[in-house]
This record gives sequence, structure tokens and C-alpha cells, in this order.
Amino acid sequence: MTVRPLVVAALTALSLLGCFVREGEPSAPSARAVGEPVQFTFGTLTGEELSSDTTRGRTTALLFVTTYDLPSQAEAQLLRDVLATHKPRANGAIVMMEAPRAADLAQVWARSISVDLPIAMATPALMSGDSELGRINGVPTLIVLDRHGRLLERREGALTREEIAEAVARAERP
Repeated sequence: MTVRPLVVAALTALSLLGCFVREGEPSAPSARAVGEPVQFTFGTLTGEELSSDTTRGRTTALLFVTTYDLPSQAEAQLLRDVLATHKPRANGAIVMMEAPRAADLAQVWARSISVDLPIAMATPALMSGDSELGRINGVPTLIVLDRHGRLLERREGALTREEIAEAVARAERP
């Protein structure tokens, strides 16, 4: 009988502290992201390297998607449109959360939705959650890094064009 009021009080306290993250809302960056740049390296479908070194110096938006998810397709198109208004201040890329054998499908996917951003396939470390970018719990997920490569924002779920633009603009601020 006394356990239920304690549970209700604990849940109320947690919600007041803002510990719950709803879909589409920013989640807190990891403690590492506060001051240190994250390191990542992906091979793109064109054979080039997408890495923390190749993107450093500009804001970078990484969108984690799958070829079979409709919100991922819409999000990729929105990111493409937003980044077109932020050139040359921002980089952007798509990371497919699929096995490398799906690379041909990823190319067809990008052409069919007219997305010309670099496309990379997820590494085994990223797929297992053992990368500095952290675990990708669902798609689409947008990660925004500042020009120094520090993780500033992680947004899970479908976002609007305005939400993507705001996340990129926040990262561009000095």
C-alpha cells in the first residue's frame, strides 16, 4: 500500500527534472561530448572517407537511417534542403544502419529520393553501440557536431525542417 505513493512521487520527480525524452526532442549529449571531439570513420559508397578529420572545421549533421524506413527518406530530403542553405558552413552525410552488403540498395535509395549527400554504411562498432557516437536506438537519428567535432545534439525520430535547421544553426554559433 505504501509502495504506490512512493512510485508516483518518484515518477513525478523524474518528469519534473526533465529526465524523459520524447520522440523528436534533443537528448543530452554524453559527458564526453561536452568538451572533447568525437572520433569516427566511415567509408562512403563512392570510396571516399567520411571521418571526424574530413568534417572538422564545419558544423556536421550526420543522419542515421535505413533504406526501408519512410521517415528516414523524408528526413534525408529535409536535411539535404536545410544544408543547401548552410553551405559552405555545414557538412552533412547519411549513415545507413545496414550491413555493407546493402550498399547497392543504399545507392538506389539515394538516387530514388534525390539525395546527393555522402552516404556511408555503418561500421560494426556503430551497429553494436560501441563507437564514440554512441548507440543509435532508432531511425531516423540526427547527430549534430560543432566545427570542432564535439557532439552538441542528438535527435531521435522524425523532425521537421525547422527542427533540423535550428539544430544546425545552434551548432554554427561560436
